[in-house]
Amino acid sequence: MAEPPAYPLATGFRSVARLNLQHYLWKQQQGYLIHPAISCMQEKSLKIADVGTGTGIWLLDLSEQLPSTVQLDGFDIDVSQCPPRAWLPSNVAMRKLDIHDEIPKELVGVYDIINIRFFLCVVKDRDPTPIIKKSLQMLKPKGWIQWTEQDLSTCKVVSAFTDADTKYTEQLKSFAIAPTPDWPVNHGSWVASMSETFRHAGLKYIVEDRNEKHSWNLSSSHDITLLAMEEVSLKLGNASGVHEMIQKAALEFENNQRGVALASDRVTVVGMKAGG
Repeated sequence: MAEPPAYPLATGFRSVARLNLQHYLWKQQQGYLIHPAISCMQEKSLKIADVGTGTGIWLLDLSEQLPSTVQLDGFDIDVSQCPPRAWLPSNVAMRKLDIHDEIPKELVGVYDIINIRFFLCVVKDRDPTPIIKKSLQMLKPKGWIQWTEQDLSTCKVVSAFTDADTKYTEQLKSFAIAPTPDWPVNHGSWVASMSETFRHAGLKYIVEDRNEKHSWNLSSSHDITLLAMEEVSLKLGNASGVHEMIQKAALEFENNQRGVALASDRVTVVGMKAGG
């Protein structure tokens, strides 16, 4: 069997729209872009990195809240989904970087805050520790890591109707939480223990936020789930007939008046690097 792609999701305008919608839904539910426990936000010369920046939407949204003296750098293996340099604010920059590779010397010890999120398809061997260690290299002493994911160990099927047919949505859940050899997408079992992983990496003042999706955004969140799983199924060559199953789940969603969805906890963990 061929190795799965390093990034099994698609790129292009549809995936950009999906990622941007996901950003705003998560922001609306969380109520913040930077966790309030991060104590350095009043400084005027902060340097903030967004690792795995995707479309750059988190940084661009954040730039509206902070003075132009704050440096905002986005990193990704592919920055083609970000706006062009000419359309970025003067204090925002995008740069290619694979967080699994050696950190360039000019990025060591530079940042006050590093943001990471939506890495279920990026973390290798169900262990985020190597990414945390690379991020620690990029941080100043007493800098902060903020990591946000959905915890698929809490994934469940929810319905607005007691008599709803959820057969294919249940199948969708099975693929989300228990990958098969030909659907080798990381299911994120590591998310449930993220705080402990931060602790083992030597981070201090660790805070975890955990919340369920609000009922009013379950339908839109399920749109995102269907789109993301469709992207993966097409990129992996329709492994195990998953693409057909997703289409049936999408039809089931519409037949139930968009009142059937997958729901799981959204988790944000923050921690401070020792030193200084």
